[in-house]
Amino acid sequence: MNLQRVEAALKDLKAPAFRLEQLRQAVFRQSRDSYEDISVWPESLRRSLSQAAPLLSANLAELRVSGDGRAHKALLRLSDGKLVETVLLRPSPTRWTTCISSQVGCAIGCTFCATGLMGLSRNLTPEEITDQVLFWRQYMKRESLPGNLDNVVYMGMGEPFACYEQTAASLRVLMDQKQFAIGARHISVSTSGLAPQIERFAEDFPQVNLALSLHAAEDGLRARLVPVNRAFPLGRLAQALKVYLSKTNRKVFVEYVLLEGENDGPSHAEALIGYFKGIGPCERLHVNLIVFNPTETPHRPSLESQARWFQQRLRKAGLPATLRQNLGRDIRGACGQLLVSRNQA
Repeated sequence: MNLQRVEAALKDLKAPAFRLEQLRQAVFRQSRDSYEDISVWPESLRRSLSQAAPLLSANLAELRVSGDGRAHKALLRLSDGKLVETVLLRPSPTRWTTCISSQVGCAIGCTFCATGLMGLSRNLTPEEITDQVLFWRQYMKRESLPGNLDNVVYMGMGEPFACYEQTAASLRVLMDQKQFAIGARHISVSTSGLAPQIERFAEDFPQVNLALSLHAAEDGLRARLVPVNRAFPLGRLAQALKVYLSKTNRKVFVEYVLLEGENDGPSHAEALIGYFKGIGPCERLHVNLIVFNPTETPHRPSLESQARWFQQRLRKAGLPATLRQNLGRDIRGACGQLLVSRNQA
């Protein structure tokens, strides 16, 4: 929802100023999903606003729920017909996180990420980004899901820092106390390593969590896995991380997808340890290990043992490391699996 557009529409309709506050309460505090549900408004006003300023900029095209009920994936159709995916995850009985997208497709082309197969279609608008959060709040209310949606991660389709202005505008809306009122430390933005934007992010949003998709600590290997490394190699990225750490005094979360036989061996662990020891105190860097989620072949549980070995090696060297819960594998909603196919489009 674009609150400015709604406010302008209310003024055009000569509605009293207090109607805007009623709307804020209905949408952002009560998760109403239709103007028809704002019963304190006259019917004529509800009907006029439905046409002038729809509550959502996207419509649900498809919904999937994992077998354990802990992951929900929505395919949303935007006003121009483009499609984007977003995921709702329940890491604990009462805590919910949404993984939102910032672009239709992605131009980065990471070899292990399904979204990269799409290429880049366009950036999302700030409204289209934040409406994914609004969609899930409304969904949770309709489905009577227990708990609160209290965490937002920009880890869906697209590179948030490749559309920095749209991402920044959406962050301000999410943190606005008169709108979503989500605390900065409950929001995380993931980047594949656009160094100048990391430095800018430290200035603009020092309290929002930064996540870095690293996946290798050797330039040759990382350039193959994450092609943006050719533009911003590890040395330049290290400079940006030092700037970020010095300006924010915040922890950086490092995402590392373990690819069997490519980046999960002893030499790769040592390279990762050495790289981060050259950047700053290890306690300010937290590695989140992710077992690769294939899109076409079944997941092999044997990969978990190698992941645990990798984790222990990092911990032994003093580098905090955890294994991410890969929720939603069965609905292709886990990390790296988001893909809008030609058939869906």
